[in-house]
Amino acid sequence: MFKVGIVGVGYVGNIHLTKFSAIEGVEITAIQDKDAKSIDHAKKNFDVKNTYRCHKHLLKNEVLDLVVICVPNHLHAELTIEALESGHNVLCEKPMALNLKDAKSMIEAADQNQKLLLAVNNFRWDYFNPSIFKLKNLIDSKWFGRIYHIKLQYLRNKTFSPDLYSRWNLDFESSGGGALIDLGPHIIDLGMWLASDYSTLSVSGSVDAGLLKRERIDDFATGLIKLKSNCTLQIDLSWSGHSRSSWKIDVHGDKRSASIGSVKDRNPGLKVFKWGKEEIDQEDIGAFTSSDLPEKSLQEHIVKTMMQGEESLCTAKNAYSVLNTITQWYESSKD
Repeated sequence: MFKVGIVGVGYVGNIHLTKFSAIEGVEITAIQDKDAKSIDHAKKNFDVKNTYRCHKHLLKNEVLDLVVICVPNHLHAELTIEALESGHNVLCEKPMALNLKDAKSMIEAADQNQKLLLAVNNFRWDYFNPSIFKLKNLIDSKWFGRIYHIKLQYLRNKTFSPDLYSRWNLDFESSGGGALIDLGPHIIDLGMWLASDYSTLSVSGSVDAGLLKRERIDDFATGLIKLKSNCTLQIDLSWSGHSRSSWKIDVHGDKRSASIGSVKDRNPGLKVFKWGKEEIDQEDIGAFTSSDLPEKSLQEHIVKTMMQGEESLCTAKNAYSVLNTITQWYESSKD
């Protein structure tokens, strides 16, 4: 039995409870939250053996295969390091930390304690599955030729009400920023993964308070990232906008291009294009094969790779590279 403990069972923690509980051979052994109502809700809806109000007691008393950290951003580094030093493997919610110094300390703690540190990047499973895995396989097979540009767009219509002041996400000290540090880890990771390149050469970006108009909390971000491979990532992100929500990824290669929408978008799925004699033709990419159909969820992927001793797609090393890019983006916006 693969035993999981979850620290923080609010909105995000409940997603992990739902997804891990659906996996055969996985047991949610223990949960922790400071809020009694959150604990009671989790106990009512999930078969949880042990509950704690203090995370230190969970880390000390439980023997677990994985601890999932689902707390506000500013607590990620501290609790992750505690869990690693207590002898647990860790899956940490994004962003892995608020700054590179803390992120490096997390990776060092994992190495020193010979434990696994992973970061949550669930979008490829939850919002683009299985089309994005088909796209990735086509890219890796050089079907598109050399990939020189990827455009990624995640524009929400509404995330937080402008008059909502109680959310920790809207407090800079707790969150570290706004839409960029919230959505950026997912979207930047997707672009780097598709390009097979997590090395950033340069970042030119800007952020704006947008519709929320909260001090030091960006509601909109746009940027251009140049990778070591010379592939560029063009990214637009927003929490709020006077338009419908939009999820889209466009991939440009020197042989073909592709467009993919989220399963939540009006035009989901993968479309591939190539120059014809007089116009751009949409090409048939063939049926999806078993290699195009991965695990159903991030959680299933984590359990599978850990049990089989395989490298995850959600490594701390990649998460560090993404955080480094976000850091450069914020710095660039000040120029």
